Amino acid sequence: MTVPTSQPDAGRYAFVPGGPPYPTIVDAQGCFLVTDDGRRILDGAAGAIVGNIGWGRTEVAAAAAAVMPMGYVVPLWPTPSRLALLDELVQHWLPAGFHHVFFTSGGSESTDSSLRLARAYQVAKGRPGRWKVIGRHPSYHGMTTGTMAVASHSARQKGYEPLLLPFPKVPWDDPQEMLRIIEQEDPATIAGFIVEPITGAAGACLTASDAYWQAVTDICRQHDILLIADEVMTGFGRTGLPFGHLHFPLQPDVIVGGKGLGGGYVPLGAVAARDEVAEALQGSGFMYFTFTGNDAACAAGLTVLQIMRREQLVQRSASQGAVLGQRLRAEFGNHPAISDIRGRGMFYGLQLRCSRDAVVMAALARDLWVYPAGSGPVPEAVMVAPPFVISDDEIDQLVGTLRAAIDDVHPT
Repeated sequence: MTVPTSQPDAGRYAFVPGGPPYPTIVDAQGCFLVTDDGRRILDGAAGAIVGNIGWGRTEVAAAAAAVMPMGYVVPLWPTPSRLALLDELVQHWLPAGFHHVFFTSGGSESTDSSLRLARAYQVAKGRPGRWKVIGRHPSYHGMTTGTMAVASHSARQKGYEPLLLPFPKVPWDDPQEMLRIIEQEDPATIAGFIVEPITGAAGACLTASDAYWQAVTDICRQHDILLIADEVMTGFGRTGLPFGHLHFPLQPDVIVGGKGLGGGYVPLGAVAARDEVAEALQGSGFMYFTFTGNDAACAAGLTVLQIMRREQLVQRSASQGAVLGQRLRAEFGNHPAISDIRGRGMFYGLQLRCSRDAVVMAALARDLWVYPAGSGPVPEAVMVAPPFVISDDEIDQLVGTLRAAIDDVHPT
């Protein structure tokens, strides 16, 4: 027997030993990832639901490379890339009245910053007793201790409970229970309420009703509780509109972005606030991260958003998303392993009656990547959220391969 002289790449790279044998990726084009041994893996989840414009966009790399020689600039100082990205967001993406943007290095930093912002806003308004941010069950908002605490994702909180603030939680679809919890906790202690317009990793596209969102908006306005829309997954066209909250009568005070903002090419996030919110902090400031507004990331993110507009990819997310949803429902509507199919745009969840991890690995063995999801009331699910550039034939390949993987795990 020949004894290997070194571990496979996945074994050497993994921080925690003993994980699955993931492939080594050496290239990517369109909707496909290319491995070191020549496999072409159909990316049915746009990585971690980040690659809205697809892979292999040399224009994005060129934009970042063009500004990298300048190196580091203190985050408080403007640069052409920072100003251009701010203008792109304000002029073409954000709702009216959102002229203030704070950049970060990704979704967790963005959502964590929004919690600080809610607290800072209330203190600036002379309400130092307000510190709690209400979260929903189930939900996921990131992997800082603050975002873990405000979310309700049992698997990702497990073992860290002593580090987490006791933020209140409410059901994802019950406005009366939300009102009850606010009254129980006392509105004079509540700074904000953070929501995913469509629940992502924790709920695999759980979607509340218009009546729920109208009630949430009204309750937050009544008590001056900052309403934070976590658009890290749903933002920048993923649901077929520029932002997920636009599908509903949901009127946020703060919009949190990440993932699709950098298109998967650079670590980039943002927190946008209504003018009244940002202006309330005048004189007190808001602390930045070392790499807030990283110049290369801003240049790349600007190019991603320009590609989105030039190629009308938000509209394509809606139209191709309709094709994807139709194919998923036709294939899995009566499948015994599937208890629900839900979503819109390029953002779909399949709730499973079998192991999500087994389905993900069975799909990967067939050269398809889908995203594991679920927590609490949605214990097992996968998400299907490919790049917006996916073709009809690639959708057929995705759905057919996923069917074979699910049939392998849960035979019909």
